[in-house]
Amino acid sequence: MKRIFFLILMLIPTGLFAQTETLRGKVTDGSGVPIPGVNIIVKDTQKGTITDTEGNYSIEVSLGETLLFSFIGMEAQEITYSGESSLDVTMYESLKSLDEVVVIGYQTVKKADLTGAVSVFKPEQMKNTVVTGTVGDVLGTIPGVFSRTEGKPGAEGWVEIRGTTSFGSSQPLYVIDGVAVEGGANRDFNFNDIESVQVLKDASAAAIYGSRAANGVIIITTKKGQEGPMKIDLSVKKSYQWLPRYDLTNRDQWIELNDLAFENGGYAPANHFDANTDWQDVAFKTGHVDDYNVSFSGGTESGTYYVSSNYQSNSGTTIGTESERITLRVNTSAFRDFGENVRFRIGENVIISNYKVEELDTNPITDVWRMLPTIPVYNEDNPGGYGYGDGSRDVTFGTNPVAKEGLTETENQNLRLRGNIFTELELFEKLKYKFNFGFETSSDQHKYLRKEGNWTYNQPWDPSSLNKNQARFNSLVYDNTLEYNDFFGNHSFGAVVGTSFMDISYEQLWGTKNELLRLSDGTYFEQLNAAQKDPKTGGYKDMQKLFSVFGRLNYSYDNKYLVSGTIRRDASSKFGPDYRNGVFPSIAGAWRISEENFFEIAWIDDMKIRANYGVLGSSNIGPWDWVAFINSFPQAIFGTDQHLVNGQTQVKLVNEDLKWEELHEFNVGIDATILNNRLELSAEYYQSETRDVLTAMQILMSTGNNGGNPNVNAATLKNTGFELSATWRETKGNWRYSVNPNIWTVKNEILELGYGREYFTQWNTQSHVGEPIGEWYLIKTDGIFRSMEEVLAHTHEGHLIQPDAQPGDIRFEDYNNDGMITDADRQHVGSPWPDLYLSVNAEVAWKGFDFQLQLGGAFGHEVFNGPRSGMDRFDDNSNYRADYDPWTPDNVDAKDPRPIYQDGRNARGNQSRWLEDGSYLRVKQMALGYNFPKTFLGSSVENLRLFVNAQNLITFTKYTGLDPEFRNSNIWERGYDNGAFPNPKSVTIGAQLTF
Repeated sequence: MKRIFFLILMLIPTGLFAQTETLRGKVTDGSGVPIPGVNIIVKDTQKGTITDTEGNYSIEVSLGETLLFSFIGMEAQEITYSGESSLDVTMYESLKSLDEVVVIGYQTVKKADLTGAVSVFKPEQMKNTVVTGTVGDVLGTIPGVFSRTEGKPGAEGWVEIRGTTSFGSSQPLYVIDGVAVEGGANRDFNFNDIESVQVLKDASAAAIYGSRAANGVIIITTKKGQEGPMKIDLSVKKSYQWLPRYDLTNRDQWIELNDLAFENGGYAPANHFDANTDWQDVAFKTGHVDDYNVSFSGGTESGTYYVSSNYQSNSGTTIGTESERITLRVNTSAFRDFGENVRFRIGENVIISNYKVEELDTNPITDVWRMLPTIPVYNEDNPGGYGYGDGSRDVTFGTNPVAKEGLTETENQNLRLRGNIFTELELFEKLKYKFNFGFETSSDQHKYLRKEGNWTYNQPWDPSSLNKNQARFNSLVYDNTLEYNDFFGNHSFGAVVGTSFMDISYEQLWGTKNELLRLSDGTYFEQLNAAQKDPKTGGYKDMQKLFSVFGRLNYSYDNKYLVSGTIRRDASSKFGPDYRNGVFPSIAGAWRISEENFFEIAWIDDMKIRANYGVLGSSNIGPWDWVAFINSFPQAIFGTDQHLVNGQTQVKLVNEDLKWEELHEFNVGIDATILNNRLELSAEYYQSETRDVLTAMQILMSTGNNGGNPNVNAATLKNTGFELSATWRETKGNWRYSVNPNIWTVKNEILELGYGREYFTQWNTQSHVGEPIGEWYLIKTDGIFRSMEEVLAHTHEGHLIQPDAQPGDIRFEDYNNDGMITDADRQHVGSPWPDLYLSVNAEVAWKGFDFQLQLGGAFGHEVFNGPRSGMDRFDDNSNYRADYDPWTPDNVDAKDPRPIYQDGRNARGNQSRWLEDGSYLRVKQMALGYNFPKTFLGSSVENLRLFVNAQNLITFTKYTGLDPEFRNSNIWERGYDNGAFPNPKSVTIGAQLTF
């Protein structure tokens, strides 16, 4: 009987003994946010399910079976079921990024299919900080992108892509949600709304934008809603900011050095004020930046929405300035199908913003060292009641920053509406027509109030005055595109053709009057009707139009050989009828060598070699530069009655033959992913040449030209560079980390200045043909004369080179060997252009914790320390460095020359003494965050994140100024620190909550 029972058991399928359980759980990303639509299957079976909109799932599974979790863009996971009743899974971003979709202008392509130089910036890199300026300010870690910012409210940064390509503006073109916009994503743009940023760096990638793309293109896509119930995101961020400070003398130290300077200059010591003022304490303060953001998003299968609002305030780090911004955005999209092969879609992306800023009326960064520590902040004996220099005591022409900000008010306010409305008609999932209407209108208001009073010595008396300015900017863009994508066999291709018409106008009206009425408490009326004298008004209007026809064709064979061709024809009203048309083509090709059968390198997962050549245009001139203007201001007296007659005259000559600048660029690159897609590498080499560069040509005033130099197409510029980017990503258990180092170079060269010119001089720089722009040409110093014997030994053919020198003075090199020190002794002593740029983005995450580090640096360039040159002059009174070590007969080994009041021997501004190594490495961000676990939050809250971030706290540099990463957008003086507003140090704390 037992044998029979055992035999029956052997015949029963063993699978009937495998007990099936219902497993439930939730799938989230690394931040704890649920992921809907995750595919979950039991391996080697037909059983499967997907997660719902909350990331929840349930599935029937047996002990020992393997569950496979997969989702686009995420690393797939295999987990063996061991009998638990619930299983929560955390999925992380896929290490393989080749399937990412990249926006390239009127089209999207897979990253793997790119043939041009395109960099992708992920806004998550800035999730722990507050962005107060332009979007371009945060792109400085992208290879080939040069970004400089200022720390004051309302400041907008300076961005260049692959160097300076023109003598005019090198600012890139911004495209927001498919519409090219004027002014870019400026200070009134809400950074929290950004979904992705692509930077088109070479001519092939940017050619679809033709004449506006010579400086590169920054494409911004804002966030959209996703199918599912409403999602609510809240974020609160607060930053505490403060400025770096000079190490200046206090009252006693200053008097000692000042008396010594007067003595060396042959003057009796000055009479000193009784104050002891630290002007940095007076002008600088701790700033507060508050950023509050809320968004609502969701949708159905056929329509989605995204609504956000942001409030940001910035109290500033100095007196006299603050800003406030509020934005509201609405992005919606919906579609309807007409049968299986026709889909109609309509949507819009609209933002309204109001930005208000109280502008600085002085430069406190300079004022704090120009003012003397002996001068009081307030002095009732002076008009207005503020302290400043005095001819009978401490003389300085420095500006009292408290007085200037108290006696003047400059306020700008901007109300802007910007966005686009689009419709799409898609047929058979292959052919798509799109009409995109972009619009931007802004109403600008400016107020300048000048109160009675003075802020500096010898200032002429000015009456109170009020200036008001109102302006209106309008931009309309009409884009029509037709796109077709198809494949057959091993062939795939995509094409887009279209037209674009842009209509821009800007109109300004202003009025000013003097001697404002005041209330009994001294308050000024701030209306023009309350001013009594000298009414003046004015206004103007600018208009420009651009019409374009363009097309692009992308072709791929067997996913190995890629070809792309683009052409665009632009017609611009900025040029005369004979020159307004420009044609800008490009061609690009790529070879995915890793797809070849002979390619058998196991540790290389994907490799692509690409090359391209293209032509781009630029119109770096004003809207009317080719048109002669008649000015109506001349007046003359005629007749026996001596009556006044108004006249008209042309004061500026113009060039009617202006034409496009053309940038011709060649680029080669290689992209590779290796070591199981953990390491991504990208390298680029490019060479560009800008021809017919528009530049102002100096002509004699005897020609009758008295309104500025007319523009001509004269110069040729060349840029070359190398870019290398590497990204390592890896996940090990609960640990996840990534490191992204980047290095790049940018070299510019003047090939031609035009009209036979060999060089151009601007202040302390010279620009020579065959050399970079704005190189340092200064009189080289050779230490200090330590004794009279050294003075007498500095000779040329038996004659003293510096006959007026004394021990303690600067010794200069007689470069041209003519026996005297003059401006002709200037020689090349350095370059303001770095040899190498570096950036690093790194992140480490463990369970709910994450740590972010961002570095940036530049190396191998020289900068001129303008503030230090002012402190060390002594020929004019200012404050001095606390560590100034003057030569005296008792201190012959001093580091610094003897101070001499009202004597230029050691103070000449064209010497190399204040040229310094500008290299630096800065820790831009160092942030720690924590995402609370779902078990702590409950069912209503999806995610709660807290973080703290330190910015710009650590900088490694030999530069003695406030900030080696200063901004100077003047192409001829790029390395001159003229008291630029430094980047503040800051600490940001914040919280992000998602329902």
